[in-house]
Amino acid sequence: MKKFFIVITILMILILSACSGSSKSSQEGDGPGNSNSSEYVLKVSHAYPTTTLHHQSLEWFSDELEKKSNGRLSLEIYPSGQLMPPGQEIQAIINGQIDMGIPISTVLGSIDPIWHLFELPYLFEFSNEDPSLYYKHKRAFFDSQKGGEVIKKNSEEHGLKILSMSQEDFSQLFTVSKDNMITDLKSAEGLKIRVGGGTMLNDTIKALGANPTVVDATEVSTSVQQGVINGLVSTPYYALSNYPIKTWTSIPINNFTIAVMMSQQKFESLPEDLQTILVETGKDFGKHLDEVFLENQKNNEKLAKEKDAEMYFPTEGEHNEFKEILLPFHDKWAKTVEGGQELLDEVENTRP
Repeated sequence: MKKFFIVITILMILILSACSGSSKSSQEGDGPGNSNSSEYVLKVSHAYPTTTLHHQSLEWFSDELEKKSNGRLSLEIYPSGQLMPPGQEIQAIINGQIDMGIPISTVLGSIDPIWHLFELPYLFEFSNEDPSLYYKHKRAFFDSQKGGEVIKKNSEEHGLKILSMSQEDFSQLFTVSKDNMITDLKSAEGLKIRVGGGTMLNDTIKALGANPTVVDATEVSTSVQQGVINGLVSTPYYALSNYPIKTWTSIPINNFTIAVMMSQQKFESLPEDLQTILVETGKDFGKHLDEVFLENQKNNEKLAKEKDAEMYFPTEGEHNEFKEILLPFHDKWAKTVEGGQELLDEVENTRP
């Protein structure tokens, strides 16, 4: 009987050892080029509420990754600054605290001033009658070897892999009181306008005679209620959907660009087939957002009416007055950034 129990015990140990040996962690031992059934979940942090298109689009991104990888690759998304403020996301990606983020170009400018290109006013083609012109021009620049690809390559030198450069409408001016509606330089004078950061954007607001006030995206509504700001720079759909604004002035103040990014080191640690899927999905993500945001432009005037927000669309002559004080910032930026003039030239080369 004693021998029988010894034999059973040995058999159980062998079975357990075999089972544990066949199990493998989702992050264990998969060097580049080694494709297998391991699962990878990338941790993503961002500052936007779950009701925004930014968050919903990331969910779309995750679904696409799961589909294309047969469930091997997905995102674990933390919205509304749950993990950290937006200003800390880039360093957290580099340090390996999170795997992915969607910072805007003004924040990325703190790592590399080349991203401040997108803060320049009156940069891309625009038309209130045909919103698609802006999207076509900016996408052409993103996809250009002498434009967006240069910016992506620069980012890799900082340890950041850009998977997608995406866009909303150009950023415009909004105020929280009809008494503060901006129609010309005089009406902008002295107003406290919220910005997300960025040297060029601050200078642009100052040139209008207003006071740039840096406020995190998660604190804008509170700042409005407390009277910290009189207005803000934002895209129409986002401002009208999320903030208590009462006026909307259509001036192309800047061109916030959303970059879906991860650390270059993390990207290169993944199997090659998953790297390919990430790159392909990043391209699809950009096209997807172009369609979504362009479709939303049709609802902007409706949203404004629902919020009882007054709209102001400057005439060509009024735009020329704004351009007179704002266009010099193009040359100023180009002189401070290596290759800046070449990028501005490419903006012109890709103009529709």
